[in-house]
Amino acid sequence: NNTASGNYSAVLGGSGNTASSPASTVSGGLSNTASGGCSTVGGGLNNTASNKNSTVSGGYNNTALSNFSTVSGGYLNTASNYYSTIGGGETNVASGPASTIGGGRNNTASGTSATIGGGYLNTASSYYSTVSGGRDNTASCNASTVGGGRTNVASGQASTVGGGLSNTASGCTSTVSGGYNNTASSYYSTVGGGYNNTASG
Repeated sequence: NNTASGNYSAVLGGSGNTASSPASTVSGGLSNTASGGCSTVGGGLNNTASNKNSTVSGGYNNTALSNFSTVSGGYLNTASNYYSTIGGGETNVASGPASTIGGGRNNTASGTSATIGGGYLNTASSYYSTVSGGRDNTASCNASTVGGGRTNVASGQASTVGGGLSNTASGCTSTVSGGYNNTASSYYSTVGGGYNNTASG
């Protein structure tokens, strides 16, 4: 029940697989679709590579929607912009150009060249923003970084939160290294740690 309908397309095994564009390939698995030119699905179940040079290596219900987008595996992951990449995990979305998610669950990398290493419910939404891991962390300004922890926000340009809980670095190049409920809100301001500290001047 496999179908290879594009010029130079190939389905090498499995069942219910479709390669419908020129030079598209499905290597195996079940109900996979390679519908973009030169797109590839390695295997797995119900995966789709739908644009030019897009790739889904395996897993279940993964989608690579844009040119040169890649999902290596996992479940319900979507790489929807050009050169976006997801390594694995579950329900992750890499929607920014050249964005990357290594793994984890329910993470979103929507900024250009944004990166999330893993964790849960993390968001990197601006240019070159990074969340390495943890839970419910947000890096929302250009070149902002959250190393880990929970409910931390790096919202200033080139700001950094190393970890901890409920910390905010909102000033340009501000830093909160860790602790709980700390805020660095001014240019070049720093909080090393502790509880409920504010560096505002």
